[in-house]
Amino acid sequence: MRWRRCLSLAAAGLVVAAGILAGSAGAAKPTFELITVNETFTDEFLTAECGVPVTTHVEGRILLREFSGSKLLVLNTVNVAGTATAGDNTVRFRDVGADHARVTRDGSIELMIIGQLPFDFTGVLKVNPDTGEVLHEPTHFVGTEKACAALTA
Repeated sequence: MRWRRCLSLAAAGLVVAAGILAGSAGAAKPTFELITVNETFTDEFLTAECGVPVTTHVEGRILLREFSGSKLLVLNTVNVAGTATAGDNTVRFRDVGADHARVTRDGSIELMIIGQLPFDFTGVLKVNPDTGEVLHEPTHFVGTEKACAALTA
């Protein structure tokens, strides 16, 4: 599910702006935004990977929190269930985790994507959103092989 990565990268863009505001002001309560996801779409990614038309339904929630006056700038939690279907074949998966951005000791911003990203990885990915530099790569990657085998059976 590439949409979560897009969400995290969009959050990273906000983080840069928020980093400027996080100066010396006292910490305030975070702002919250709850996004309810309930969407069915033609899954271009799985269709290309598996070689058959795939439709995916995702349902769940994403909670966005933005902090000001704090070293923690953004904290997003994701809990989304997905069902991919090709013909009579179905695969279920989950996208769960927490993504957060914080100001490090040297004043740079670090984005951490933590959790289980379907067809990508489980673990922690740390990135400097200013430079795109990967600071830490996850050690467990999850491919599409098993899902494609089930969807094309």
